[in-house]
Amino acid sequence: MKTNKLFGLAVLACGFALSFTSCTNADNPIGGKRQATVTFEKKTLGADGYWCGDETGEKFDNWGSEAFACQYKEKGVTFPANYTPSWASWSGFAISNRTATTYKNLNPDQFNSAVGAAKSGNNYCVVYTFGETIDFGRAVTLKGFWFTNEAWAVDAILNGDGITPGKFEKDDWFKCIVTANLKNGTTKDVEIYLAKDGEYVKDWQFCDFQSLEGVESLSFAFDSTKKNAYGATTPTYMCIDDIEFEY
Repeated sequence: MKTNKLFGLAVLACGFALSFTSCTNADNPIGGKRQATVTFEKKTLGADGYWCGDETGEKFDNWGSEAFACQYKEKGVTFPANYTPSWASWSGFAISNRTATTYKNLNPDQFNSAVGAAKSGNNYCVVYTFGETIDFGRAVTLKGFWFTNEAWAVDAILNGDGITPGKFEKDDWFKCIVTANLKNGTTKDVEIYLAKDGEYVKDWQFCDFQSLEGVESLSFAFDSTKKNAYGATTPTYMCIDDIEFEY
């Protein structure tokens, strides 16, 4: 009986050891919160190296043209992409793994970044929004995300945008206002300067939300000193990667 008891205790101890070693940080979050990072690596991309929606989404009418409302989802976070085939146009959040950094033609060069690589892994997100938002699907604590310029915006900064004359000078600027929409109905804005004081962002930088609590979604708006009556004439794009949050 003594031997059987010892054997039973040994089996029980092994069971506890296995249960602890098989758990991940997500299973046992520190301080009761799970850590998460959206990396965009779940999306498999074709030979062109980008996705901006496709004809598998839900159909809707876009000013008389057939369009498709698509989504990319990761870690419970939704990124909409609205695609209109007849116009070869899109808006929302595209995913790219392209390594070129220059801009010559709209497709595929609007999906190039200033860096030519993701912050981590292979994929990154190209932001070009007309009301589309990143939806976290619940209230989260947002640490922040990484960002850099997109190639068409850089080309406009260096060479002019073809609408507002001239390249950027030292007093010109181009920025994105990122709005966190909170569960309590309030908002928090963070301004990202993509070009300022004669310089432009050409590496990955961190947009710090300083662990802002209660964030349900993010929206994006752009502004520039290069503008007309309709708004900024600088191409209103930005690239983002590795969105860090807790829930």
